[in-house]
Amino acid sequence: MKKVFQYLFLVVIVFSFVSCSSDSDTVTPVLLRKLTSVNMGQNAAYTFSYKGTKLTKVAFEIEAVADGSGYDLYTYNGSLIVEVRRFNTANQNTATTTFTYNSNNQLTQAVKVQPANNYGFKSIFTYNIDGSVTVTGFSGTTTTQTTPSTIVEKFYFHNGEVTQKDFVSNTTNFSVAYTYDNANHPMQNVTGLNAIKLYSFIADGLFGMQHNLTKQITTVSGESPTEIAMEADYNTSNYPVALYSADGLYQHQFTYFK
Repeated sequence: MKKVFQYLFLVVIVFSFVSCSSDSDTVTPVLLRKLTSVNMGQNAAYTFSYKGTKLTKVAFEIEAVADGSGYDLYTYNGSLIVEVRRFNTANQNTATTTFTYNSNNQLTQAVKVQPANNYGFKSIFTYNIDGSVTVTGFSGTTTTQTTPSTIVEKFYFHNGEVTQKDFVSNTTNFSVAYTYDNANHPMQNVTGLNAIKLYSFIADGLFGMQHNLTKQITTVSGESPTEIAMEADYNTSNYPVALYSADGLYQHQFTYFK
């Protein structure tokens, strides 16, 4: 059970950025500059850089994790993120993730490769008739990923927000229900980010698709549901500056460029 919650509250695939630039003298939208967080005792910090409203770089420091320091570089095709390259502190490219979209600009495939291990993992996104999205995975080498994963994820939506995520594997089945506020999302103005949200979706709901987490209810097969409630402090523009649980296990602070 402990491993399940470690999974649920591990901030994965979070982005790091550090400076913002504008191509004109017009008023620029609110952009997140820095995120610091504590997740079950683990400290992390992310610094965000942009060109206009497009991500260029995310620098990160995650405590007590292998290769926990480094940065990600973002590449766009128009308004869509097509590649994220991860580098360690020695400026070595340790992983590259490429994204593929359909004609509706919906994410259909994400492939992450790690050259040093000759390892690759492919995620396939299937858009169902009922509006849900099923995510299946395949592992393999950096060139071919054909071995099916034992894990299947399914996302359900309401008004564009993820309201439930089902996780099914050979060893564990659980479901997570999410509730959000009506305030602004810390990264809602970042170009292309919403299109890859299902790949980068943080399991504890730190960032929703559009708003901020207020409640998360986890139901593990054969066990009673577990609820985590989050509170937030907002600035005058109705963006969160702090998001935290009452027990102090989850604490997130946000700093913006404006």
